Amino acid sequence: MKYWIAILCAFSICTGQEAGYIDSTKVKDPGLAWKLGVIPGLGQIYNGKYVKAIGFMGAEYFVVNRFMELKKENRIGLRNTYAWWTFGLFVWNMLDAYVDAQLSTFPVRRLESNNDIDSLKVKLN
Repeated sequence: MKYWIAILCAFSICTGQEAGYIDSTKVKDPGLAWKLGVIPGLGQIYNGKYVKAIGFMGAEYFVVNRFMELKKENRIGLRNTYAWWTFGLFVWNMLDAYVDAQLSTFPVRRLESNNDIDSLKVKLN
């Protein structure tokens, strides 16, 4: 389970910053993103974060499926743990969609890489 959470965190971090400039005329509505976040992945699709949407959908499917299997096996302790994971992913999904919509107009600038070794040296006076 820890590996799935680590993979989802990696997706969230890696897809959080996309290259290029954002057109300020295409403002995302945070309220709509929040509402679409009720269904896992829809808020991310609204924000154009398709890889992150697949990650949230897959994680939510896995956790809910595991919860249902444990419910049938009558393993209450582990089932309750997966219920909390389901709730946590649900909240994280909604918050992520809302924050991405809020940051849709945040200015992004590209950093130019300078391959000059001298620029990496620290100078002391």
